[in-house]
Amino acid sequence: MSENPTVFFRVGSVPEQKLRLDPEEISHLKALRVFAEDKVVQLKDGRGSVSTYQIPAGKKEGDLVQTARIEPSKQTFQLASAVPKGNRLEWLIQKGTELGITHFIFLVFGHSDRKEVNPDRLLRVAAEACSQSHRDFLPEIIGPIQFIKFVESFSKPSKELLLLNPEGKISANPELLQGRTVIVGPEGGFRKEELELCNVKNIPNVNAGSSILRIETAGLYAASLFRLGQLEE
Repeated sequence: MSENPTVFFRVGSVPEQKLRLDPEEISHLKALRVFAEDKVVQLKDGRGSVSTYQIPAGKKEGDLVQTARIEPSKQTFQLASAVPKGNRLEWLIQKGTELGITHFIFLVFGHSDRKEVNPDRLLRVAAEACSQSHRDFLPEIIGPIQFIKFVESFSKPSKELLLLNPEGKISANPELLQGRTVIVGPEGGFRKEELELCNVKNIPNVNAGSSILRIETAGLYAASLFRLGQLEE
């Protein structure tokens, strides 16, 4: 019998007395070489509900043995970024989820190359990352939203937002990121009017060193600093 439970995410699911595995879940168990064994499967809804099932060897159905409710952490980390091109978007979702990003907010800038996302596909990628990293809560995926509209939605942008800008005069550090949404712009850079808006709103401009980072690299850099700040508390 497999000692460690195998975790699957089904968004919006509710506990039921019987669990019937879907084809993708069966394939995953076979890949892990545990389908032919007695096993424990945990079903998570991504919002704190965990249902544990006992499934006999080689069977597609199992019985409910336990339910639990997990309270979310009060600590959140929101990344608001331009949309990376190609498969780099999924890489950002995967690695950012593992690092603890709780909200991915995608923005449209004047120089944005990509302006659309597939939320359902990104949630599947996030679910796989949550299973891998033993996270109980799926991140929220929001947008795309026009950058100016996003900034204008904050009542205290100078205290709630932080702009990751290669020309920023302040060096990024874990303490500075706590409690703020970090903005990462497009690879074509910010337009003049976008930077002027940030200056009018007194949004701090911070840099990540002398090199220019891609969208997903800058996002993971910020997530790593946030995670470091949590470990230091």
